[in-house]
This record gives sequence, structure tokens and C-alpha cells, in this order.
Amino acid sequence: MENKPSGGRFVTALLFFVTTAAIAILLLLTALVIWLSAVTGSFIASALIVGGFFAVLAIVIYLSAIRDAVEQIRRQAETVYEVARAAQTGYEWVAGKVSLFLKLREELQKK
Repeated sequence: MENKPSGGRFVTALLFFVTTAAIAILLLLTALVIWLSAVTGSFIASALIVGGFFAVLAIVIYLSAIRDAVEQIRRQAETVYEVARAAQTGYEWVAGKVSLFLKLREELQKK
């Protein structure tokens, strides 16, 4: 019989993995900034170089991979908004007609 790890163990292990990977990346970036500050002689310049590099990298990733998905999500959200607006308009129209008929019935009952 095979022992399967529980879902809780997997989530915990995944959390630890993500945390340690994030710490490793932060330490590597810190070491890069410190090394560049030793090379350039300026901590601010090295931080700007590293920050600028990752900003450009983020823009390239956005334009090449994420832009189309974001546009598709925006179009879907607009469609949902349009459908919701049409449903609201239809509800208001029906509510107005029902209100008119109720007022008419009330006036007829008074007579």
C-alpha cells in the first residue's frame, strides 16, 4: 500500500519553497547591488541600474506575453458590464410597467 502525502503537507512544503526562493532572489539582488556599488563607486547608481534593468525586463515581459491576456480580460469585463447594464435596464422597464399596472389597479379599485 502506498502512502500519499496529505494536501496540508504539500501546501506547507510549497509555502516553504516559495519563501526560500523569494529570500534567495532578494539576497542575490542585494549582492548584485552591493557588487555594482563597489564597481561604480555609488550605491545609488547601482540601485538605479538594477532597478532600471528589472523595470525594462518587466515592460518587455508585459508587452510580449501578458498584454494580449490583459486586453482579453478587459474585453470580457466590458461584455459582463454591458450584459449587466442591459439586465438592469430590462429590470427597470419591467418594474416601471408593473408599477403602472399596480397604480391602475389601485385606481380602478377606488371606483
